[in-house]
Amino acid sequence: MNNKILQMISGYEEDKDFFGEASEEALIEEEIGLEVNFPPQYREYVKKYGSGGICGVDILGVEGEADGSSVIEQTERRRKQSLPKKYIVIENVDEFVYCLSTVEEYKVIRWSGITKEEIERYTTFNEYLQDSFQEVINNWEKMINYKKLIKLFTNNEKRDLES
Repeated sequence: MNNKILQMISGYEEDKDFFGEASEEALIEEEIGLEVNFPPQYREYVKKYGSGGICGVDILGVEGEADGSSVIEQTERRRKQSLPKKYIVIENVDEFVYCLSTVEEYKVIRWSGITKEEIERYTTFNEYLQDSFQEVINNWEKMINYKKLIKLFTNNEKRDLES
């Protein structure tokens, strides 16, 4: 992971945002179960954090023992809907999922079980992760500023009524 991603996590991580470290053995079991090799950037993230993310972004991964982990559960579910076997699901956004290629250049695509269309979104897992985190951080900061404005406006209105 690059330093920018680590800084974002450090600055915005809250209690229970991440499952926690995953062992090498658990990662290997996941790979065997899905019949893939995890790309290096994703492997590094899952090994350190297990699964999870900041500010509502929930990266699928390994939660303890391989049986029933989020990456296996969602990937198998989408494979039943014809997701090509070279992809693993890394984020479920309800109407579509973000998937990571486990071959070639390890790109991230957006895929829908309805259209079956593969739309390339990012060239690497780290690019996807950094962009996803930055987007929610920006939205989070806008919300905080909006709440401050409402409070300021409400206080000014109160003061005007009291005068």
